[in-house]
Parts: sequence; structure tokens; C-alpha cells
Amino acid sequence: MPLQAADIAMTDPSLNVLFEESIEAIRTTISEEEHRNFRHYGDITSMIQDLRSLCASNQKEHQRLLSCSRKIALFSHTFAPYFDIINNFVRIRPDWLGWFWGSIRLVFKIGSNYILFLEKIADMFESIAHVLPRYTQFHDTCRRQFQETRHDWPTSLMSYLYAEIIQFCLELYRIFSRGSQGVGLRHRIGFLTTVLWEPLDSRFSQLQERLVKHKRWFETELQVQNFELLVQHRKEFFRFLQIHGQVNGYTTEAERMLRRSKRIHRIKSWLSSFEYREIYERSTRQRHPNSGSWFLNTAEYCKWKNAPFSDATANNLEALKANWHDRILFVQAKPGFGKTSLSGQIIDDLNVGAAYLNISDEPPTTAFFHFSSIHPNSKSANDALRALAAQLVHSHRDDRNTLDALALLVREASGQERASFDDAVATLRLLLRQHSTFLVIDGIDECSDSELLLTLIPELCRNSDCRVVILSRPDIPIPLEYQEWASGASHILYLNDSPNAADIESYITLNLSTMADQGFFGISMDRSLIPAIAGRANGMFLWATLLVKYLRSPGLSPQERRVALEQASLLEGLESLYRGILKVLSRSFDKEKNIAADIFRWLSLSIKPLGTEALHTALAITSGRPTTDDQRLLDFTDSISRLTCALVEVTDGSVSFIHRSVKEYLQSPQCQDSDFSLFDECAVHAHLAARCISYLANDVPKRPLQKLEPYRPSASLATSSGISFRTSRTSRSADSGYRSMSSSDTDAMAMGNHETSFDTNMPFLRYAALCWPIHLTRALSSPTPRPSPTLRPFPVLISPHNSDPYAFTPWLSSLSRLLTDRPALTTWVEASWRYDLPPNLSRLVPVITTMKSEIPPATIEGRELRWVVHGLRQLSEALNELRGDYGVTLRENPSLIWQWNIQAATEGGFWPVWDERKGCVHGLEA
Repeated sequence: MPLQAADIAMTDPSLNVLFEESIEAIRTTISEEEHRNFRHYGDITSMIQDLRSLCASNQKEHQRLLSCSRKIALFSHTFAPYFDIINNFVRIRPDWLGWFWGSIRLVFKIGSNYILFLEKIADMFESIAHVLPRYTQFHDTCRRQFQETRHDWPTSLMSYLYAEIIQFCLELYRIFSRGSQGVGLRHRIGFLTTVLWEPLDSRFSQLQERLVKHKRWFETELQVQNFELLVQHRKEFFRFLQIHGQVNGYTTEAERMLRRSKRIHRIKSWLSSFEYREIYERSTRQRHPNSGSWFLNTAEYCKWKNAPFSDATANNLEALKANWHDRILFVQAKPGFGKTSLSGQIIDDLNVGAAYLNISDEPPTTAFFHFSSIHPNSKSANDALRALAAQLVHSHRDDRNTLDALALLVREASGQERASFDDAVATLRLLLRQHSTFLVIDGIDECSDSELLLTLIPELCRNSDCRVVILSRPDIPIPLEYQEWASGASHILYLNDSPNAADIESYITLNLSTMADQGFFGISMDRSLIPAIAGRANGMFLWATLLVKYLRSPGLSPQERRVALEQASLLEGLESLYRGILKVLSRSFDKEKNIAADIFRWLSLSIKPLGTEALHTALAITSGRPTTDDQRLLDFTDSISRLTCALVEVTDGSVSFIHRSVKEYLQSPQCQDSDFSLFDECAVHAHLAARCISYLANDVPKRPLQKLEPYRPSASLATSSGISFRTSRTSRSADSGYRSMSSSDTDAMAMGNHETSFDTNMPFLRYAALCWPIHLTRALSSPTPRPSPTLRPFPVLISPHNSDPYAFTPWLSSLSRLLTDRPALTTWVEASWRYDLPPNLSRLVPVITTMKSEIPPATIEGRELRWVVHGLRQLSEALNELRGDYGVTLRENPSLIWQWNIQAATEGGFWPVWDERKGCVHGLEA
């Protein structure tokens, strides 16, 4: 049984100094707050009860904490008899037990706020428990041997184990504590002072090795009777301890750094952070010199920024919980004010000025994220938290406590290639606890789950001393948690029009004066108009930027530019300016006007963002006709801005609206009479569906996408000899777990890089193949009634004044052609299987069937629609048969869709057979 505190004798002055030094190391390592609240335990029973109380106090993580406490308890029960063994030979002081078990409890307590890391720590203690000797079994033997032989027991060798565990606990404690470095133990031997520092997992591996040696030495000590052999054995163990730490795991500093770099890369890949600097770098490039510098002198910002960071405060959770709201600053301004540019100014200021803040150690780090509804991977709280965590991992890649924390993350990983949302939050929380940090979050009103993020931010601030500045529009909903202090607006800085006025005037004056010098306004211009123009901006830097680009448009004559300046009141406000820009675009040639309209459609309602090559191809498509090279835009990147009068820009390989408000205006009722209106989303989806279907019917080669591969039974099916293709048909239940894309499913469809070779010259194939059913389903589904300029009962797809019989169904003729062209249809099916998303028309068929009753059968459109409905039903049945009976086979070899195996096995011979020798379809049955 473990010793009770009351049974322990008083101090023996001859005890090994390692016990004393270990206790001194605890005192000098832990913070003053932790020292005041440190609990001493004379036995493990009370300590384990306290652990369970800590578990019960956290209902959210109760089960996970309880699991950790059980592993800590296993270690404690295994280690406790160690003190009974020691007590056979020397008298143990109560404080040795108290500090030891208190250190175990301290690690659990401070780690309970970071459950992901505590779980790893608990696993480490469990592994230690399995390596330790079973002291209980040897207790009586030790006492009897000492009483009989009276040989000097090597207590110094036993005391090293006490120091080992204390040192391990302090290393874990430092992961969770700001500014704690601790002190070395003067009397500890070689393994405590390695030449090169190693991360926690390497040090723990060495600790395990020493524990194994300790176990062997201890058990041998009790089994060997020859005193000379015992002395020799002790010398060998002591020598091992001396040299063990001197044998470093890395042969050179370069190799050590390389391994560290790989570890950091692994963690960043695990966090799956996408490119987060693009918006910041673009705003920095486009920022007018010194614009926004006035903000850096505002009282609210200076108070938020200049308050000193303190390690004592960072380690005081009660203080952090009490003042978290003082460290959050909302900066709000109307759309177009220039908040993103301002956020870049804040980031630069924090990066430059951080080194001069009143802090005792390292300067604070600045991490940032820009939300954007028009940029992929910049829309959700998940995107933001991963990016912030990855930045901090990179910034502190040389910090030892951070490297130890990362070592815990990668230790015995579950095999999950991507961190979960909770994992990313846990990583960010701990790094914020370790390091003083500024967080700059821009455009939170464009976050798809802003309420979730606004709920997490206080949690981060209550567990660390991080400071957060949030830039947004004024209409952002603030959770109730903030309302107590938000009502007073003491932490909300609203920016009106006046602060920006000087910056805008400087920008407009510089640009319009330059344009006047270059002759944009002809030979005569009243330059006194320029200051008045700046006053029309009403604090919106976006308006000023767009006005300059509008006046630079080649569609305007010098006279029209002068009139625009003289009548600037007509362009005042973003909506008025957008209306003026669209009027200029409407005067363009029909081809250019149609391309501009297509650009707006693709950017607004594409299922997944298109890459530049895919968009370049999509813009060249004319529904119903093959696409030729002369239809493709020359100088694509430069043409986009010109064709859209700078409403769209190409930056870093991506195409996007210059501002979120452009899309909002195009989709608004105020724009519905324009040729470029996106108000009727059904019409836009119909147009995009027509482009996709036309591409599949006219531009994709009507042949196998790759060389045909013969049928080979999969390993799971080929266990019996003589198996045939027909007998290898998989049951429907077996394939039910295989993902299949319904015509409105987009969650499973990743439009990123897809490693294929068959589509290298067809950048639009992936999008067209996977998305046309989704676009068409949405075109025919109108969940919310919209006002329509026509009385036609089904959704208006294009202008009702168009005499085209397919004016309301631009996709119909292309879909009819695709359905009648079996080779083209089969290529589409093969492509879908190669992209791992088998085609599924189960949601499209019902909505297009409903449309039959709304179009008279006597019309050309009505007759063709009925044929298309019949063809889609037939195709849907054939696709269902493929997925249900041959899903596994086609997943492994999509080219089988062109071969006799499928043609002979399916009903009706729906799929053609490709003759590879002749390079044509062998036979096609109706």
C-alpha cells in the first residue's frame, strides 16, 4: 500500500539532493498564480479525487477528461509504491510526496483547457506506467534484503527516477504557460544537458529508454546475490545515464533543422490552410500611399494596441475571463469604405510597431484573415481558424514550447490527413496561450457562419491574452454574449465619411490630374471640378476607385468624360455608378456585351469557382455550335477588366468581382431591366446549363477519354476461379455506400486540382460533366416567387420579346442533341466516373417532367421537351442500372462503359461499343 503522510518519518539530512533540487525546480518554474493555488497531496487517493472533480466541472468535455484521468490514475497507482521502496532505506519527507503528486495534478488541471493535447499527455503517462517496474511485487523483497544484508542501497539511482518524472511534468507545464523557462538541476547527470535541444517526442523516447533500463536494473538488483556483481551492474547503469543524453538523435545541426522543417510542414499540411495572403497582398499593392494612416492615431485603436502584454496576466485565467471584452475591437464602416485596405494598414502597423511595445520577452505576433464571399476558401470560420493557426505555427517554428506542443499533435496520429475543425481550434487556442498575439479579421460580414466565429472569439480571449480587431459592415449581428458591453459601443468604433475624405481627395486629384495631362478629357478641362468630385464619394474609397476606372473606359469619348465630371451628382453612390458603368457596357458590340454578361453569370452562380483556363473556355462557347479557336478571347487576362469596365479583375490566377457590392447590385431588383441583370437566378442557371450541355454535345471528342482497358475482376471478386463479368455484378446494397452525385448535390464535388491526364486539353470538362444537371435542376426550381415581366407560368429564362422558340429553354436543343448522340452521352458518363462522381439524374427528371404541363404540346418547344423528358427517363434508368449493378467495376475501370462487357450485360444495349482498332463505334443500338 502507498505510504500515508502521517506514517512518514521526519527529514533525514543525508537524503539525495535530487529530491530537493526537483522541488526547487517546481517552485522556480510555475507562475505565482499557480504557486498560490498549488495543492500538495500526501497520497494519490485525494489527488485522483481532485482529478475527478475537475472532470465533473467541465460538462462539455466530461467524458474525454474522464478518460484522461483514468490513464493518469493508472500511472499514479503504478508509481506510488516507488515511495514505499525508497522508504525502506531512507526516510521520506512529506513535501516530497506533496510536490510530486501536486505536479501531476497541475499538469492535468492546466491541460484540461486543451483537451486535444491532454489526451496525448495522458497517453504518454499511460505508456510510462507500462514501462515502470511493478514496485508492489518487490516491496517486501527490498525490505528483507536490506535488513538481511545491510548493504548500502543505491538510493541515488532510485532518486533519478523522481527527478525524471518531475522534469517531464515541468516540460509539459511549460507548453501551457507563458514565459515559463524553469531552471536546470545542478546535480543531474549527462542526460539532462544534451548538446542540441530536441523536441518533446524525441525527449520522451529517450525517457522511455531510460525507464526500460531502470526497470532492468531494479529487477536485477533484487535478483543478484553476489555483491560484486551488484556493484558492477550499478556502475553500468550509472554509466548509461551519464552517456545517454550526450548521444544526440541528430548527427548534425543541419539534419536537426531539416527534420524540424519537415515537422512544421507536416503540421501545416494537417491544418490544410489555403492561401490566405492573396487579398492582403493585393490590397497592399493597390493602396494609395498613406491612405488609412489617420486610423492608426485614433484613441480607440491606440488604447487597444498599446496596452502592455504581461506574462502574469497571460497565466491568470481568472483575469483573462474578467477582461476579455477589453481586448476585442470592432471597426465598422459602410460598404465601399475601404475596410480591406484599412485592415492591411493595421496589419503593417502591428507588424512594425510590435517590437516597441512594453513587453519583457518576444514581440507579439500578428495573424490575419480576410473573408471574401467571392473568393474560394475565404468564406467560413473553418477557413479562418485554419489559416490563423497555420500562421502561428510558422511564426513560432523555432520556439521550443511550440515545437513541444506540435510534437504532441503529431504523436501517434490517428491517420486523419486533415485536422478536424475542433483540432484546428485546439491548436489555435494553445498557440495563443503560448504567445502574445494580435488577430486582424476583415470582412466578417462575408463569413458564411459568422455567428459561429463570433461565439468562438470570446472563448479564445478568455483562455489567452490575444487581442482581436474585427472589421465589418455595421449591420453584422452581434451575439448576445457581447450585448452587455456592445450596447455602450465602447468597443465598437464606427467610421463615418469624414475620416476618409482627405485620402479620397488625394487619390482622385492625383488620378484625374494625370488623366487630364494624358488627354482623356480633351484639350480643355475645368480642373476646379476635381475637388468637388471627391466630395461625391461620401467616404467610399470604392466609389472613387471605380469612378477613375469608369472614366478611363475606352467606351467613353472625351466629351462624355467631361460631361460625367460636370454632372457628377448623377453618379453619386455605388448604385448610380454601377448603373452608369452598365450603360457604357450596353453600348459595346454584341459579342463583347454577351461576353461581359457571361462573365457576370459565371462569377455569380457557378456551382464551384472556375479556374482561368476553364472560364476562358466557357466564355468561348456558343450554345448549339462547336467552339472554334477564333472564338476564344485574345489576351484573356487583360480583356476581362476591359470588357467589364473594371467591375471584374484577374489577380493571382483567379477571376473575381472587384467588390462584393457589384454582385449584390447585379442581383438586385434595381438592375432587373438591364441586359446584365442577374436578378432572375433561374434564367442564369438555365443559361449556364445550356453552355455546359453544348460543350458536352459539340466540343468533347465522342470517343473514350483514355485507352480501353480489359476487364479484370477486382481482388475481392477474383477469389474463385472462372468468375465472369456477369457474375461479378455487385449487389445494390454493396454499392449503396459509394458516393453518387445527385443533380443538386455539390458538397462532395471538389473543383480543385484533380490529377488526371485525359482532360489536360479540356479544362472545362470537369465542370461541364459534373454541374450541368445541377444548373438545370436549379433553373427549373423556383423556391421563392419572383416578380416577372411576363405572365408565363414557368420561370422566365430570357427576354419574353425574343422570337426564338427556345427563348425560355435555351438548354433544350443542346440537351436533345446530347441525348440522341450516344457516343457523346457515353463520353459524359465515362468522364463522371473518372471524376469519382457517377452521374445521377434522380432530382432532375421530376422537375423537368413537371414542366411538360406548362408548355403546350403543339409548339416546337413543347414537342421537343416531351421527347427530352422521355430520353432523360430512359437515360436515368440506364444510369441507375450502372450504379446499382456495376458501380464497383466501373469505379475501377471507367473505360468498360465502351466495351462489350457493359453492352451485353445491360438491358436494351443502351451503351455503344468502341472499336479501338478502327477508331469508331462498332455498333450502336437504338
